[in-house]
Amino acid sequence: MNAVTIDNQAWVRHQAAKWVRRMLQGEVPGAWAHNTESEVQFAVTQLRLRPGDRVLDLACGWGRHSLELASYGLNVIGLDLSHELLALARYQARRRGLKVNWVEADVAHLPLRGEFDAVAQFCGNLITWFAGRDETLAALSRVASLLRPGGRLLFGTDDWRPELPGRAQHWDEWNGGAAIYRHRFDARRRMAEVQMVVFGPGHAREEFWRKTWWPSHCEMETLFEQAGLVVCGRYNAFADEPYDPAQAGLVYVLERRSD
Repeated sequence: MNAVTIDNQAWVRHQAAKWVRRMLQGEVPGAWAHNTESEVQFAVTQLRLRPGDRVLDLACGWGRHSLELASYGLNVIGLDLSHELLALARYQARRRGLKVNWVEADVAHLPLRGEFDAVAQFCGNLITWFAGRDETLAALSRVASLLRPGGRLLFGTDDWRPELPGRAQHWDEWNGGAAIYRHRFDARRRMAEVQMVVFGPGHAREEFWRKTWWPSHCEMETLFEQAGLVVCGRYNAFADEPYDPAQAGLVYVLERRSD
């Protein structure tokens, strides 16, 4: 019997566990993982960080950005939904002799207390993780509430597009498995739907569905205002180059209002 799961969290956990297995088998992440140092340098500048500042790395994965931030003398908390990725992050921290506080949690239900000088999210667009506007605003407001007045939030992705194609499909294969990804986009409701069909050892088949809201630039910036955040900068990537709306990518630097 085929297993079908409709759950954004289950999707993320499955993807994360798959990546950990592939990395433990010796597979090297793609070129997108080779810019960690420059991305963190950009973050340190844009977030105006100083040694000792308290920083939250959302969706920290196996900790590549968290550990680089910690090397600057920052007090870093790395948060991720995946137990497997955090286990790999802890191993990497021990190997490098760096201290990071790791938290296993969902960004929609943050268990953290106290104020942060900055929050960063390097992988994916935070605003497109949720299934609707109200859920998105609630999560963004929770993140904003963790910042001290004047604290900054950095997030975005260098492959952002204002519009998604009506349909798209791609294939991924690794030692012991493969997956088909089918993407659909409802332009009227601005809903993105992704189906992932995974084939494992012995041709075992699992199917995952994920639905998320894909707001426009204007809708995102309305959410920022409602969450008490001010736009300080827009970029196409985690790099100091002027934003060009004709190019792919959208990275925001936001600041919590002091009033």
